[in-house]
Amino acid sequence: MGDDRQTLTESQIRAYLLEHPDFFAHNPEVLEKIELALAPGGTVSLVQRQIARLNAKNSQLQEQLQLLIDNARQNMQLQARVHDLCLRLMDAHDLKALLPILFNTLKQRFSADEVALRLFYGESEHPLLPNDENLSQLHIDDESLKAFDKVLEKHEPVCGRLSNAQKNMLFPASSDKIASIACLPIGHDPCGGLLAIACYDEGRFHANMATDYLAFLGELLMRLLRTHYHIEHGE
Repeated sequence: MGDDRQTLTESQIRAYLLEHPDFFAHNPEVLEKIELALAPGGTVSLVQRQIARLNAKNSQLQEQLQLLIDNARQNMQLQARVHDLCLRLMDAHDLKALLPILFNTLKQRFSADEVALRLFYGESEHPLLPNDENLSQLHIDDESLKAFDKVLEKHEPVCGRLSNAQKNMLFPASSDKIASIACLPIGHDPCGGLLAIACYDEGRFHANMATDYLAFLGELLMRLLRTHYHIEHGE
């Protein structure tokens, strides 16, 4: 007489257990006899394996939660620093006072290693005050600005890493040391320039940082620059 017993495959057993998650609760004697090899020289029960997986998942969730908390804390600190900087800029009486406040505060309060300001002009160029802090003017159609086409089109700050072409345009003397940057357009439409806050630490500025405060700083800075420019040129 033949053997009518059917051999179950692993996939069938797995499918059955997934459809009946309470199987081991109703059959504890089976659970007691099941052991899975953890590594040579030791074994672990199914319950222990499940606990280990839950602990691993819990650790992952804890790390994600801590990351959210850290990002929120950084964003709050950024908001406070931008607020303080805006007040300092608004207290400046002219460009001669405003520009040093901008560069010095960004380095001191934003832990920036390098700061660059590129202002754009159209038909005619009006010389800015002498400045040795990486301040210069470019024609709006300058070829080097093509590397920033996407940034200028969106009118939104960008945090993280920039391309070599972008770093070379902003920091030609130290582009190889720049690891992370916060780059924000000055003004909106038309854009009046670019402000770059750079750091040698690649983790200082990252894509998860809030940019609303930086966008506000760019808008305010453009208005102050235009106001002081018109006053100083009698326009």
